[in-house]
Amino acid sequence: MDKMIDERDAARCFAALKLIEQLYKDGEIPAHVFRSIANDYAEVVDLSRFDLGADPSEEEVTA
Repeated sequence: MDKMIDERDAARCFAALKLIEQLYKDGEIPAHVFRSIANDYAEVVDLSRFDLGADPSEEEVTA
């Protein structure tokens, strides 16, 4: 699938991801969707500047 955001413009990618991050924080999209979108642009923007939520593969299982 083609990416919707032009990777040549890092500032625009960052701004778009910040808007998508806000949708995640507002509960409009699930965390796994935001993480997937953000990971598509990991080479363009610094993902440490985003709240990606808890990665399910890193969560501890408690019984």
